[in-house]
Amino acid sequence: MNSSSLSSTERQQNGKFVPNDHNVLQKHVFFFDRNQDGIVYPWETFQGFRSIGCGVFLSTASAFLINITLSQKTRPVSLSLSPYPIRI
Repeated sequence: MNSSSLSSTERQQNGKFVPNDHNVLQKHVFFFDRNQDGIVYPWETFQGFRSIGCGVFLSTASAFLINITLSQKTRPVSLSLSPYPIRI
């Protein structure tokens, strides 16, 4: 593990992002990060909404609205708009 590139509360295990301590926000985000790679894509947000029982229309609209608004704050390069990932 390269500890210099990861903070003290984060680590990678078998190529997957795993926090050492789970706080409430991390639990919320990891529910939507289906493949546990540290990036939440719109299709993962869609799958998360569907798994809690939301309809197809609400899940689709929520996935794109949430990812479009939050990805701009977590994106390292402001010009890359596609596919709207949210970085953890």
